Amino acid sequence: TGWGPAKLLSSSREFAAVRAQKIQLPKKFQQYSRTYIQSWILQGKVNVDGRVVNKSGTQVSDKSVIEIKAEIPKYVSGHKLEVAIKEFGIDCDGKIALDSGLSTGGFTDCLLQHGASHVYGVDVGYGQLKKIRIHKCVSVIERTKLRYLSELLQPVDLVTLDLSFISILLVMPAVIKVMKMDSTLVTLIKPQFEARRLQVGSGGILRDLLVHKELYMNMMLPCACLFAYGNLMKLVYWIIISGVEEFGFCNKGWIESPIKGAERNTEFLACFHRVPISEWQPEGSA
Repeated sequence: TGWGPAKLLSSSREFAAVRAQKIQLPKKFQQYSRTYIQSWILQGKVNVDGRVVNKSGTQVSDKSVIEIKAEIPKYVSGHKLEVAIKEFGIDCDGKIALDSGLSTGGFTDCLLQHGASHVYGVDVGYGQLKKIRIHKCVSVIERTKLRYLSELLQPVDLVTLDLSFISILLVMPAVIKVMKMDSTLVTLIKPQFEARRLQVGSGGILRDLLVHKELYMNMMLPCACLFAYGNLMKLVYWIIISGVEEFGFCNKGWIESPIKGAERNTEFLACFHRVPISEWQPEGSA
């Protein structure tokens, strides 16, 4: 399969895997993000002079031999989506999809490998795509904010969202415009981008317990158990779930993302099915 250890010499005294540019990675690892490299460190797949290093930022000699014993991912960043597809039993075969937060195309690549017939890739940035850009089943829409997307050439069966610096709820009006009535939404929920920026700690990580309590009280959610420390990071998840359901969706479940986001933020993957209008009544309308 081509898996195996890769040896490299560090050109820096600091092995900062969260800043991959500080080390010279083997060619087969160079396309992967710092999130992947950080994940490999946390999983104990990085050795320095024969010893496992499981903390990024560890100081090492510039003569140290560094080994990465990691499986080559099938996608640049699509592993998160693949886990969701398996967990929620999502059928991508023959489906038309919208992938927003396209970035390097990991989610789009994953969708295609699971049988999607066409993917519309939307991203506010430009120029990050490589091989996916020229794929015959991909339409790339760059320099475009999803919340202002008015239409696509055809409605989609499946939407995947991997958004940053904006709340999912702000893009939902645009999302439902391009979805079929019988369709599925899979989204990454990133608590640090759902809370107000002033409520987010240094580096973007939600740390302050009072932040979670305030968010809870503002939304008046009937989930007192969320005040338990271990569940506080899930609070924003519940807020977003309720908000998405108000657009006519039914939540099919959620899981914690197998890979942490930037700055080691915990993220969640949630799956929704769009409810036919005849079956959906907004809360309080009955």
